[in-house]
Amino acid sequence: SIHQDGDYLQLPPSAALIPLIPLIKGRSLPPEAMAVKDPHPTPRIKSMPAVAPYTRRARHRSFKLIWINEFRHWWKSSRLLVRLAGLYYTAGLNWSVAVDKKFSLTGVDLYRNKGGKFALKLVKLLGHGGPMRGFLNAVQPFTRTVRIVVGTWRWVEAAPCRRLEVGVEELSAFVGNRCSRIFSRLLVDSLSYYIVFPIIHWLLRNDLFWFHRDTYNPAPIIIVLGILRAVLPFIASFYGSRIGRVFTRATFFNAGHRWRPVQRIQELNFHCEDCEEGDEVMEDTDLLPLARKIATALGKADTDNKKQKILKELGLKLVGCGSGGYRVYQNPYDNDIGSAILLHISPYGPSIMDILPLYIILEREESADVRKYLFQSMPHFSDNIGPRVLEGFCYQGAYFSMHHFACMRLRYDAIMLEYANACRRMCQDKRGRKDDFSSPPNDLDSLKKFLETGGRGRDQKKTRKRKAQTAKRVDELSKKLSTMMKARNGDESPDRVILYFEGLDCAGKSSSGNLIRDALSGAGYELDMVQYNRPPTAEQRKKPWMDRFLLPTASTAKGQGSYQDEESQTKEKQNYVPGKAALIWDRGPGGDFVYGNLANATDSIKEERHTEFLEFDKACRDKNILFLKLFFITDRDSIATTLGKRLAHKKICQDLHKWLDSATGNGAELFRAGLDEIDHHIDPTDFIAFNAYHENLHKFSNFVRKTDVPAKGDFENPWVVISTVKRHPARLATMDAFENLLDTFHQRGSKCCKKDHERITGWKVINFDPDKPDKIAGRSTSLMRMVLNFCGLVVLYWYYGRHIGIWEEEPFFTSGSM
Repeated sequence: SIHQDGDYLQLPPSAALIPLIPLIKGRSLPPEAMAVKDPHPTPRIKSMPAVAPYTRRARHRSFKLIWINEFRHWWKSSRLLVRLAGLYYTAGLNWSVAVDKKFSLTGVDLYRNKGGKFALKLVKLLGHGGPMRGFLNAVQPFTRTVRIVVGTWRWVEAAPCRRLEVGVEELSAFVGNRCSRIFSRLLVDSLSYYIVFPIIHWLLRNDLFWFHRDTYNPAPIIIVLGILRAVLPFIASFYGSRIGRVFTRATFFNAGHRWRPVQRIQELNFHCEDCEEGDEVMEDTDLLPLARKIATALGKADTDNKKQKILKELGLKLVGCGSGGYRVYQNPYDNDIGSAILLHISPYGPSIMDILPLYIILEREESADVRKYLFQSMPHFSDNIGPRVLEGFCYQGAYFSMHHFACMRLRYDAIMLEYANACRRMCQDKRGRKDDFSSPPNDLDSLKKFLETGGRGRDQKKTRKRKAQTAKRVDELSKKLSTMMKARNGDESPDRVILYFEGLDCAGKSSSGNLIRDALSGAGYELDMVQYNRPPTAEQRKKPWMDRFLLPTASTAKGQGSYQDEESQTKEKQNYVPGKAALIWDRGPGGDFVYGNLANATDSIKEERHTEFLEFDKACRDKNILFLKLFFITDRDSIATTLGKRLAHKKICQDLHKWLDSATGNGAELFRAGLDEIDHHIDPTDFIAFNAYHENLHKFSNFVRKTDVPAKGDFENPWVVISTVKRHPARLATMDAFENLLDTFHQRGSKCCKKDHERITGWKVINFDPDKPDKIAGRSTSLMRMVLNFCGLVVLYWYYGRHIGIWEEEPFFTSGSM
């Protein structure tokens, strides 16, 4: 009921009925009317993100944390200046006048045996800042508190899948910082006490100076050592923090917390950070699948009326709107969610490819706005329903979380900035040479080289260094293949090669796998490529399943080919070696299990297809065909980044069409194969695959695991699983894997097995146990690296604990001794 509290009335939720009181006789409402609750509370307006989109690995997401960290560095530098100011005051006070023998620079006599001990005390006094030491000790707790706040805040802001690693990393960085400071002071003290002062003492004792010992003043050397003792800990602290972080990351990496560049399918960990980064919510939550359905529906509509109509089909009805395109949709009761749902939609600029992304919020109608708090990214452990508020972005039918959208957005903006800089720098004389682009690029390869000229100087240097490194490895592989062809015992190289590229969309299959293609081309192999991106035709279905997958065909005589290497555009023709051919499969049998009819086939049919594939693998071995099976995987951050890059390329391609067509004068758009390649480098299916990332990854992995090695036989040709989360290490590791496979490849008819239970593998010859087919070669190396890096962490913590007195044993020589 209504009751009065002071001068105000306390109203129940049914306060909307209050205006009807004057129309009711007696001017009062019955008690049952006052007990009615409003079934539709006022929607909370959420038209903008509470926090700007951030990348998953960003250590500072909050604007306040950024400036707290900047203040920490300023405060750190200020403490060094205060220390140097105290050193300057002390040195100036005791330079010419011996005010106090205890602190006098002029009273030091290194000729005496105890002179070095007294000089060391002066070095420590100067290094501590002289009279400013008391002030520095007083503010030290505040300095430590700021560092702990920053580290804790970074842990809170980390993605849920990274909180364990980030927590250990921040703690190790703090310990490494302290250890580096302690060790640097110990190093200066040891240098002074055991090297510098004893040398001077010996020179004075033996009268090797050109002046008398009574006229010698060691004050300059003491001041220099004092400055070194004050500055060196400041410099070492940065490297100490880095050492702690490196040890932590390497430990988690080798422990399987992240994917290695090259690995066996048995090593693929689906619970590692690279796979479970997700949307910072659990994949089985109720709101996340609904968000993806909404994104797919919005991707099919290009006008507001169509969006309203298509959302109505999902049970969402428009209930409100606001400025800037903000709209609110409501589902009174969603059967899958089990409650009322509110959907907030707002355009979020700037546009990407002339299409504005949409910022969306899904919430249960009575939820609170918890977007600014830690708990919004942590599921409820009781019923696993996930956060009650889910925010993200929709673009071309795909749902992006905050950090996935940031990856795409930042990469798109970076490419467009490089394009603007490259256009500005065209034909400019730079460092004594001119750029190669006096006209706009006309294909994907020349576009990439053109964009490189628009990057920062250090980025260009880094890119050139990496290209030189990969080119060197490609040249080494080409020479090795040529050497195998001219072996003393005859041709030991494979007659034909199949490069099978399989894996996720936007995983870098072409850029990474084509390096092997370039090596084969340099050795004289006749190259061809076929794409299996379409389902089999009716005629192909009547034949055995593997018959539609072609084998490489070599020319019978030495001739000229038309293949043109992308890395050497000046070569118009390539000489082929007779009988040598290579074929690239862009997708293959594995695609049928993910996108084709076999995705919904029965287990028995799938087993038959797996057997057919293994028989094909063995047949290639019998025909002296090297069958290299490459399975490319990556995380969704990398896929989102690649999508941003390809969208930027497509946007630039629009300019290039107008740029190149302007020379015709008639305004007609001409067909150019190179630009057409850029246009088709991305399509709507890439965004659909982004939403189905985990589903597709598990389907591909299951096919690879079933067709990895046969249960019986004398040859083991495993899949090479390549993680392209970091492209350059993956490319180098891919070529290493191909070289190892060449080393273990024998000519047709040779004996593969020399011992019982020994099989040839693409990695190395390992003792194969038929009872343990999942045995993995190379795991011991990773375990050894993990143990070594973990020991490095243990040494850091032990040294720090020993210094602060956790253990009773005292150090042999500390910076506080003497």
